[in-house]
Order: sequence, then C-alpha cells, then structure tokens
Amino acid sequence: AIDNNIPLILFDKIAKTVNCSKVVIDDRKAAYEVVSYLIEKGYRKIAHFRGHLNPQNSIDRFLGYKQALVDNNIVYDPSLVYVCDSNSDFEDGQHYAKILLKEHPDVEAIFSITDVFAIGAIKYFNDNNIRVPEDIAVFGFSNWLMSSVVTPPLSTVEQPGYKMGKKAMKLLLSEINAKKENKKSTPQHIVLPTKLIIRTSC
Repeated sequence: AIDNNIPLILFDKIAKTVNCSKVVIDDRKAAYEVVSYLIEKGYRKIAHFRGHLNPQNSIDRFLGYKQALVDNNIVYDPSLVYVCDSNSDFEDGQHYAKILLKEHPDVEAIFSITDVFAIGAIKYFNDNNIRVPEDIAVFGFSNWLMSSVVTPPLSTVEQPGYKMGKKAMKLLLSEINAKKENKKSTPQHIVLPTKLIIRTSC
C-alpha cells in the first residue's frame, strides 16, 4: 500500500518496521502495571499466557510481565510462560490452565494476554473446584464485554478500542485528504492511555 502511495493506518496490532501512522496503547507499560499490582497484593509465582511470538502487542505484554518480575526481585522462570495457539480461543485458556496446574501446582496467579484466555482459565478452575482468587488469581487484558459477567468478575486492563478506532479513522481521512491536495503526510504515532480495572478475580 505504501509503495503505491495508498494511505495506511495501523492500530492495535502493528508492525514497527512499517513506516506509517499508528494508533496504539503502551502494552509494555500496561502489562508491567498488572504484574506489579499482583506482586503488591502478595502474589509471587505468576504465570503468563501470551499470544504468538510475532505480534508486537504479544511481545510487549510479555516484556512488561518479565520486567515487573525482575524489578521486584522475582527470578523470571520461562516455564511459567505459555504460548497460546490463537489470540481468541476460549478453549486455549482451559487447555493451558490444566497444563499449568499440572506443571506448577503451587502457581499463585495468571496474567493473560487477553480476556478470552483468562475466562477460559476461570472456566476450567470453576469446573474443577479450584477457587478464584483464593487458590489462584487471574488477570486479563482488554476489558472485553464478558469480563464483567463471568464468575468471579475478571480484573483486566481497559483498552480503549472505540477511541483507538475513532482516532485511526480520523488519521486515515486526514491522509486521504492530504493526498487529494498533493500534500505530504508525516506519519504519526499516537499512544492512548489504559487503566487497570480491578474486580474480584484477584
């Protein structure tokens, strides 16, 4: 698209090497805040359900998770990180929750890259009489609609998806108009704020 002088805006899942406007959140900072919060609440052995190795948001959320451990004098254990096969499969959360408890029965909390994986994990725990958060805490990411109605309600990161889409559309229209007027657009990098939504899953 860029080679053909077609306006391009990336948002949420981005590629850093593509020279175009981008609308994102600070995934690394948000993940760091989640894990720091869990540590402040007394959790030490914290697992991470991450997405594929390549997407930038998966990389950044993992790096935030890892840095929060290091900064709080907790040794990073790669065996506590599980690469989920998809980015939206409820069953992945159930699958890896089962494996996690088999491999680390003393795990205290899970930080999940998405609410979908986290809710899958909670479903597995509820079905197997494992209490959340008494036996294990769960923290998601994105504040998906179902996160507030699952039992127990899921703590998560509020990702401003609507604002992100609105900002991306405004940028796109601006670049289309600039092209019509034969004006050159300078790529913009816009970072929108997030916040922790604390519910009863941790």
